[in-house]
Amino acid sequence: MADTIRSALDEPVTMPHLRDEDMSHAAWSAQIAAHVGPDVDTVLGHSFGGSTFLKMLTETDLGIARLVLLAAPDWGPDGWDVADYALLSDTDHRLPPALRIDLHHCTDDDVVPVAHLELLSARMPHAAVVRHRHGGHQFEGGALEDVVRTLR
Repeated sequence: MADTIRSALDEPVTMPHLRDEDMSHAAWSAQIAAHVGPDVDTVLGHSFGGSTFLKMLTETDLGIARLVLLAAPDWGPDGWDVADYALLSDTDHRLPPALRIDLHHCTDDDVVPVAHLELLSARMPHAAVVRHRHGGHQFEGGALEDVVRTLR
């Protein structure tokens, strides 16, 4: 996925190698934070990594202008209900006010059900919501190209 995005945008794209020995929010946040600096304007996060970054943004302003989430799960009580990863009920008010958020989800995702998109969009009513009819969890068959078009 990162290679496709990198070549389509012809821009530097970095991706943390998230280890699964310790999948706590603190451990993954530390790994992701190492890739975010003053020269990073946009972050694209997929699935668990995307939801981790979203929670990071509710804890501290990382100085980005745009967050694009692909197939991000909701970890609250109505989603997968894991307290360590869950967003607080006032998530929208904890995010930087100028942050642009795009939520993308394929309706045929068999890993993270599209109902998670509805839960996240309810938490962040200002977010742009994009439903892709096909593409599954990995945004195959043109869905990723649609996302890239929104990044240009």
